Amino acid sequence: MKPVTAYPSGIILFLFALLQRSHGQCKEAAKKSEMNLSVKYDLPNFVTETPIQNVVLYKHHVYIGAINKIYVLNETLQNISVYKTGPVLENPDCTPCEDCKDKANLSSSVWKDNVNMALLLETYYDDQLISCGSVSGGICHRHIIPPDNPADIESEVHCMYSPQVDGEPDNCPDCVVSTLGTKVLVTEKDRFVNFFVGNTVTSAFQPPHVLHSISVRRLKETQDGFEFLTDQSYIDILPQFRDSYPIRYVHAFENDHFVYFLTVQRESLDSQAFHTRIIRFCTLDSEMRSYMEMPLECIFTEKRRKRSIRKEVFNILQAAYVSKPGAALAHEMGLGLNDDILYGVFAQSKPDSSEPTNRSAFFNKIVDKQNMKCLQHFYGKDSKYCLNRAFSRNASYCRAQDDEYRLEVTTPLQRVDLFMGQFNNVLLTSISVFTKGNLTVANLGTSEGRFMQIVVSRSEPTAPHVSFQLDSHPVSPQVVVENSVAADGYTLVVTGKKITKVPLNGPGCHHFQSCSQCLLAPAFMQCGWCGERCLRSPECAGGTWTQETCLPRVYEILPSSAPLEGGTKLTLCGWDFGFSKNNRFELKNTVVHIGGQICALEAKSSNKNKLECTVPAAKNASFNISSSVSVGHGKTLFNTFSYVNPIITSISPTYGPKSGGTLLTVAGKYLNSGKSRKIFVGEKPCILKSISASTVECYTPAQRIPQDYRVRVGIDEASRDAKGHFTYREDPVVLNIHPAKSFLSGGSTITAQGINLNSVCFPQMVITVPKLGMNFSVACSHRSSSEIICCTTPSLKAFNLQPPFVTKVFFIFDGVSSLYFDFDYVNNPVFKHFEKPLFISRGNPNVLEIKGNYIDSEAVKGEVLKVGNKSCENLLLQSESILCTVPSDLLKSNSELNIEVRQLHRTCNIHNKTQILLNLFFFFFFFFLI
Repeated sequence: MKPVTAYPSGIILFLFALLQRSHGQCKEAAKKSEMNLSVKYDLPNFVTETPIQNVVLYKHHVYIGAINKIYVLNETLQNISVYKTGPVLENPDCTPCEDCKDKANLSSSVWKDNVNMALLLETYYDDQLISCGSVSGGICHRHIIPPDNPADIESEVHCMYSPQVDGEPDNCPDCVVSTLGTKVLVTEKDRFVNFFVGNTVTSAFQPPHVLHSISVRRLKETQDGFEFLTDQSYIDILPQFRDSYPIRYVHAFENDHFVYFLTVQRESLDSQAFHTRIIRFCTLDSEMRSYMEMPLECIFTEKRRKRSIRKEVFNILQAAYVSKPGAALAHEMGLGLNDDILYGVFAQSKPDSSEPTNRSAFFNKIVDKQNMKCLQHFYGKDSKYCLNRAFSRNASYCRAQDDEYRLEVTTPLQRVDLFMGQFNNVLLTSISVFTKGNLTVANLGTSEGRFMQIVVSRSEPTAPHVSFQLDSHPVSPQVVVENSVAADGYTLVVTGKKITKVPLNGPGCHHFQSCSQCLLAPAFMQCGWCGERCLRSPECAGGTWTQETCLPRVYEILPSSAPLEGGTKLTLCGWDFGFSKNNRFELKNTVVHIGGQICALEAKSSNKNKLECTVPAAKNASFNISSSVSVGHGKTLFNTFSYVNPIITSISPTYGPKSGGTLLTVAGKYLNSGKSRKIFVGEKPCILKSISASTVECYTPAQRIPQDYRVRVGIDEASRDAKGHFTYREDPVVLNIHPAKSFLSGGSTITAQGINLNSVCFPQMVITVPKLGMNFSVACSHRSSSEIICCTTPSLKAFNLQPPFVTKVFFIFDGVSSLYFDFDYVNNPVFKHFEKPLFISRGNPNVLEIKGNYIDSEAVKGEVLKVGNKSCENLLLQSESILCTVPSDLLKSNSELNIEVRQLHRTCNIHNKTQILLNLFFFFFFFFLI
């Protein structure tokens, strides 16, 4: 058995995306030097009234097949003529090509849009355009193209349909195309014109309009229709599988005496997963006995650590194109310049679907496969043909043997992505390929209407040199490439109702934003640098246009200042560093000067967008020296770098617990200069929180011994000491709290008692509510005693909890946390209003009785009750009232005093007092005793 060798000599895989990789530091400069993906180009275009399905170019005229119309344009895409193909009136009693206007009023008559399913050029008999539409059972019309007026496709139009003669098979050779999808290939061999057709069919296609899955038919010499040479000139999916096993024909082409179709279909009759297949049979095989299918898969592999490999399969073909390679690619692949290469764009499908996701790829080089089986979707699992049969195939020659018949190669052809996943998150929908000089260039279109060009290479990584938004509609697989070798070559690209003419030399050079990108563009684009823009020579008015050299550009310097002592790692962000057209990017001759001194370059951490060097110490010890920075031989200057003298003016706070965790603020000047900085308390590092020019914040480390420690700031090679010290104190300990209750609306003052509570400046109380799974933090304040702090409870009213409920309370003293204490929230009290003002006179008891409900004896002790903004001197709780002793100092003046109950309505660190006015007024009368 001979191996399968007669496939195209090469196939190449692509995986594209529009995501840019992160450049880390200097990413903003790198982004500014990248290709401008938002650039707009004004290109010749034409917009039709209905969506475009097919395009043909012939004798400098563009023929566009759209719904209900065929447009004829000149090469500048100006409309010359329009031929109307629909809507078409259809009636079951009307045969194709018959005028049904007399049946227009019948209920069985329907006007249907005519979708252009195939638009073909045939020149053997006549120069003619053949148009096949979705109406009348998928028949075709031929339009004679006059030699002296190619725009006239209306003068002579012939319907290609012959009524069935009695006794003829009911196979309708003139029913050519399917409304669900069709690919048609026209060939001319031995004075005959053959049409190879692949149709997507379902059970809906019934006689008399019979459509076949795949077929070969001959154009009659009378040109009034087609004929099948034998009853084996077509193959059909079995009726029981037509709805469950759809086949989508994506592309068709002829190569070396073989016809090829590329399809998307289920992996098997029992599978829900889809894959791509390549179908091949001999051009002269009218019975398609040499018919063979083989699965195709595009594989993306990514090497990971520990030698593991991640593999992804791209299973759905989106578009394909056949072209010859340029000299460079032919040499890399060991091919001849006249060998044909099949290029195909793949995508990953959604699970158990043929619908693609936004990921794409393409495949590379056919190999020999010998695992073969019966085509079950054509013959059935249990047919005699499929049972107990050994398949063999001599595929080196296009000559069928007696024992050769239609078969499927079961082992999929797998090829690896050529571009190794440099792009992602894009669905490619179109591809065409051409050669320019030694280069092979691919035109790519996306589902989002973006057009790209990229050089195809196996030895060097490449990226698109053209990428711009062509339209908002997907780019169609229908493409035309014309005059690729000539300077005025172009491609016609379809997006929805629009067709655009894009020069193969590229739409322009404006999208290159850096000089190096401009000069590294493929030579056929003819781009050069003019001042600050990438232009073609005729566009460079009044400037110097160059294709050889670039000056490096500095975008920013990080940091912009450094201590006088030097040692700072300086980063220069920009582009075109170390660029020369011959050597691309080499940094060995790149020199950075600061104020006339060399900044030692670190080549390993530098690249075309970033230079790193070590700043020398300042020659002059005076402060705040502005120094110019130059790259190369003084050609590129940047003047925003300064030597500075960092100083420390103060630290705050000046004490904290020995367990550390205090947020220390170091104030001063130029504290954000340099590249790296460290703060030390004693000899231990203080953990940095924030940095600015005037302050640096850090969390103090723990110290074993409570005493004074010096504070030191190190910035690169510079070191500065604070004048004051930071004092460590013994850790605070909370022994008890009172009261251990709060009203639901908060506002209670909780007093915590313990030892060393004044070790921190800003203690906090945290209430943990298990029912909510939440913590609530409030700031506390010191009282005169070092053993007492006071905190106000937050309101929990907004959380709709039913009191009473239990919480936990603990306290935070910088890096020290206390034990947990039980703490309850209870109902808010409800006080009764006074019916009239109450008078207290001097010399009488100064005790007020305030009546109400839900007055918790402990919660009310949290200083929630105020008289004249002061707490009661004494509180005595009775069954339904509170006895409040009015503070003595309030009796010394006549005044009206409000009673208020303090509450918090926000559960955060903001104390929100809400007064409850009880309509109680106090009048103090002074009188003298005689």
